Amino acid sequence: MTFTKKAFLLTTGLTIVLSCASACSTKKSINSSNNNATPPTHNTTAATTTYQNSSVKFSGPLAEFYVDFSFDYPSSWERDDDAGKPSSPNFVKVEKFSDDEKTIENFAVGYFSGQAELMPKLANDLSNDIARGFPDYKKVSEGPTKIGNYDGYEFKFTSHASDKPQGELDIWGRGVLIPGNDQRKGAVLLMIATSAGNQVKGVDDLGIKGDLPIILNSFRFAKP
Repeated sequence: MTFTKKAFLLTTGLTIVLSCASACSTKKSINSSNNNATPPTHNTTAATTTYQNSSVKFSGPLAEFYVDFSFDYPSSWERDDDAGKPSSPNFVKVEKFSDDEKTIENFAVGYFSGQAELMPKLANDLSNDIARGFPDYKKVSEGPTKIGNYDGYEFKFTSHASDKPQGELDIWGRGVLIPGNDQRKGAVLLMIATSAGNQVKGVDDLGIKGDLPIILNSFRFAKP
C-alpha cells in the first residue's frame, strides 16, 4: 500500500448513524486515553484559513445529518475536493503533505448521530471499519476525552505500511466521536499523522504536537 498524495485515501470520517433504540455496550477493557490533559503546543504564528461548514453545499446524508461547525487550519494544508460530495461520508478533509507527497497529518469531519451512552459501541464499530483500510492495524486505547469544551469519546490506533521501494511508514490515528444534543447533531473527528513528518513521533502526540492543535483549539459548533 502506497501512502502518497495520490494513493493515500484514508477511510476518514466514516458514517455512524444509530438511533436511540440501538443497544448499548459496555466499555472494553482497554487503557483509557488521558493524555489530552497536556496543553497542546503549536506554532501560533502560522497563517491559517477558516473552514465554515454550510448546508448549501450538501445533499443526501450530509444534508440530512448536517451540523454547523468551523475550524482554522494552516493555509499550507490542502482541502480534499472529494469531501463534501454526495458519495463522501466527510463534510470536509484537510491534509498536510511532504515534499514527496506523502501524508504528514490530516483531519476530517464526518456526520454522526447517537446518544452519549452509545459512544463505546460506536467507537468500536468505527474502529473495526477503519481497520479494514490500514495494514497491521492495532487499537491501542479508548475512553472519554474532550475537544475544547466538548465531551467526546475517542480511540487511538497505530498502523504500519511497507511501501517499497520508497520505504516504510508508521501511521498513527485518533478518532473522536462528539455526541449531539437537543440543539444540534454530533460529529466524528478523525486525525492521522505519519512518520513522514518530524514533529509527531507517536500516537499520543496526535493533537498535542504538529499542526493538528491549531485545528482542535479552534474547532467550534455553532450551537453549544
